[in-house]
Amino acid sequence: MEVTEQLKIISRAWGRNQEGYCFFPWIDGSAKDKAERIRGYREGPAFLWPQDKPKILAHMEAHIDDDLYWCPNLFERDSRSETEAMDEHCLWADLDRIDPREIEDYPPTVAWETSPDSYQALWILSAGDIQGASWPGRENQALTYHLEADPSGWDSTQLLRIPGWTNHKPDYRKRYGEAPRGKLLWKNRRLYLPDDFTELPEVPGGQVISDFIEESLDHIDKHEVWGRVRLKVTKRCRELVAAREAFGDRSDALWEMERELADAGCSIAEIIKIVQPTVWNKFSGRADELRRLSTEASKAVSERPDVVTEQLELEATRPEPTLLFELLRGLPTPKWLVKDVLTQGAVGFIAGQPKSFKSWMGFDLALSVASGQPFLGEFPVLDPGDVLYIQEEDSGVTLKQRLGKIWPGKVADRMVVNSGQDDEAGLQVDWLPADENVSVPPIWAYVMQNLVVSDPSWQAWLDDQLASRDYKLLVIDPFMMVAGDVEENRAQEMTTKIFRPLKELARKHDTAIQLVHHMRKGNDDNIRGGQMMLGSVANHAWAEDSMYVKRGRMGDIIVEQESKFAPVPGFKINGLKNKRWTPEVQVFREDMPDAEVIDMESGQVRRAREPKARPTSALKKIIDGMTEDATYTSSELGKLAGITTSGAAKQLERMNNKGQVSKWGRGKWRIHAES
Repeated sequence: MEVTEQLKIISRAWGRNQEGYCFFPWIDGSAKDKAERIRGYREGPAFLWPQDKPKILAHMEAHIDDDLYWCPNLFERDSRSETEAMDEHCLWADLDRIDPREIEDYPPTVAWETSPDSYQALWILSAGDIQGASWPGRENQALTYHLEADPSGWDSTQLLRIPGWTNHKPDYRKRYGEAPRGKLLWKNRRLYLPDDFTELPEVPGGQVISDFIEESLDHIDKHEVWGRVRLKVTKRCRELVAAREAFGDRSDALWEMERELADAGCSIAEIIKIVQPTVWNKFSGRADELRRLSTEASKAVSERPDVVTEQLELEATRPEPTLLFELLRGLPTPKWLVKDVLTQGAVGFIAGQPKSFKSWMGFDLALSVASGQPFLGEFPVLDPGDVLYIQEEDSGVTLKQRLGKIWPGKVADRMVVNSGQDDEAGLQVDWLPADENVSVPPIWAYVMQNLVVSDPSWQAWLDDQLASRDYKLLVIDPFMMVAGDVEENRAQEMTTKIFRPLKELARKHDTAIQLVHHMRKGNDDNIRGGQMMLGSVANHAWAEDSMYVKRGRMGDIIVEQESKFAPVPGFKINGLKNKRWTPEVQVFREDMPDAEVIDMESGQVRRAREPKARPTSALKKIIDGMTEDATYTSSELGKLAGITTSGAAKQLERMNNKGQVSKWGRGKWRIHAES
């Protein structure tokens, strides 16, 4: 059937001369399961009928391979809401398993099969209209209940399938081997007059709120419900719930809240419990307040899109166990955000003892991800992007001083040695400008604003912030300054109020989260770093990618790493006592387990203890470029390489062990140039 013919059939529902907005939402036809169908739902644009007929036909053609829906009502504005619905020129029903060929007292005007043994139908008026036919308790609900059709398919914003359209539900594709095509049964049978439906039985219970709903209101904890759904509704909905004064149209605001709460999974009683005390409750103080609110909440629930209903059913259903190999098939391998340090969307800690540079490392990590420069000058950033940096302990002045030491290392000049061109030192050193690709990085700061991460309103704020940009990383420093009114040693309280909401935010926005936290003093090699963190065992259990920092005996910093996704080696940092932040990293790859692991960057299997090739240092490049034997001090070579004297000495010691240089007195080195 051509789309032109399909549009001609369904447009009969809108009346002969009525103008208004119509809607054609769709679901991605390639979705493999319910979860993908939920993500693939699109409301689409509003079309003005009949002026936009060519656009509608083009829209239908564009979504021929998707599940395309339509609404049998027209609307006064470009919003598919009950308050904008125009007068009805037909009745409709989602018959489900009721075969329209067996309906004798009210045979449909148009009937079609949406999938094998599932049906939908229209009862078209030959003249006139029925104002409010799709309101609760009116003709459309009465007809639906009389026919024992789908009890949720009668409301003003109901979506139906297009006659003759292909049904792409995964269950059908699996059952029949392909997506079954719908079938038009007939398109022009009996027409009706508005009075023909007056004999329908009344809807059981009418619009009177049931005793069950009224009683259940007393047993609902509004704060518990709001805590469960607050991150599922929009920022505007949260603002409406919290408003202290009404502005604009109260009816629109009330309906907006009710619809969002319905789609967030609230029951009718839960919706009433949340909206009743708000300033938008236009029925407040009336004798029929609960009945009115119940009617509106019922409408809101009935307007849930099919995909939302499927999601709620999926969440409420305890699924059967799945074959493990089928469950894991096709799951993507975690990807590094920072190579060998932090995976995309992972949560964890940068925890350390006092004066162990943990805040410096957190700041370096934030600047590295934002700029794309290596973390600590050693670990490549594979997916740079926006960073949200929250600092609740150090002032802006302290951060400015810290930035002045860390940032120059991210944009340091580069040096090359041109052998054969002698200067006073016997070689020519050329300095190249800083990397032009490194500009002001997209790191967004929030400093000393008293954030409380256990507070639901602050969690909602974080949700809004992470949704505003494609943040790759969130750093919060320090953790216990933002924890709020919680008992840090109670695992259940920490998990419920802090860790679970933070992990939900990380998963929702695919944003890695790192919390800078404190560890107990003292060094015990028999205790893992994660077990030395202050707080409950929930801290350690929550973490996925973490770094635990201790001070070494020689003034260096020892970093123990833990990851749930891949083996990580741990490393040592030297060179942190200088005026500039010039960390020298030694990775402990020889301590990694002797086993085959999956490299998360390439996806290839490799040996876990396979050493990583170290980049050639500037000092080694200088020495390799020398053409004559010569003697230099550590200080002279350090200046040539742009590093500290101690840093040069350590590198020269390693070269001495390999026979590349030799000691020539205290603090002096003999360079053995290749001829």
